[in-house]
Amino acid sequence: MEVILSRLWFAFPGVLALALIAHPQIAAAQSADMLGTWKGEAAQNAGTSGYTVILTLTESGAVSEYPQLNCGGILTRVGSADGYVFYSEKITEGGQNSGGSCIDGTVTIAPAGGRLAWGWIGSYGGEVYAAWSNLIRE
Repeated sequence: MEVILSRLWFAFPGVLALALIAHPQIAAAQSADMLGTWKGEAAQNAGTSGYTVILTLTESGAVSEYPQLNCGGILTRVGSADGYVFYSEKITEGGQNSGGSCIDGTVTIAPAGGRLAWGWIGSYGGEVYAAWSNLIRE
């Protein structure tokens, strides 16, 4: 039984990828109540804290901006569950590997009483970084 469960677990990402290819609207669709531009101040466990997060959600995708860090990226929706929406964030401007200070990571958002709870996690050089904010609609 353990071997079967192990094989199923390793097959799951492939099945998910096939489902997203066959039905791209699953990954691309945004919740209507979350659409728009959101802004807040991020706290972070290590490194820079107190920087501005700007998150823009459209029906076709999402982008992030971090003005004080001179960077931003593209978010690819990878799923949702119980009101939370999960993204993979690819830094396209100001990335660590191109002389900037930002790194790729994951973003989780959820409605929070008229605001948007935003959480980010990533790793670089063996260190784990986490940031969070309570974003307000612009």
